Amino acid sequence: MANTAVRLARGGSTMWQAWVGFNFSHSLGVFLFGALCVGAGIAVGSIAIPAWALLALVLVGLTYLGLGMLYWFRVPIAGIAIGTGFLFVAWLMYVRLGV
Repeated sequence: MANTAVRLARGGSTMWQAWVGFNFSHSLGVFLFGALCVGAGIAVGSIAIPAWALLALVLVGLTYLGLGMLYWFRVPIAGIAIGTGFLFVAWLMYVRLGV
């Protein structure tokens, strides 16, 4: 991979660099998603968060779950499913009970 050039890069990048960059950028996205979830969990008791913002977190979790079911293996899928389930329950409690 380190010696294979990427055609789109016109010789300026290797397949290995593209692979590492792809994984790093997507890992940052997952990290940001987790930080938003933790931030919402901390802030929900002290400030009013719109219900749509919490639902957006659930939808992002469902998107990661769909990607996991298509491309990954069971361990990440199980973790994503559990986390997304908790997000959904938290959203329901927030909407129904105002918790």
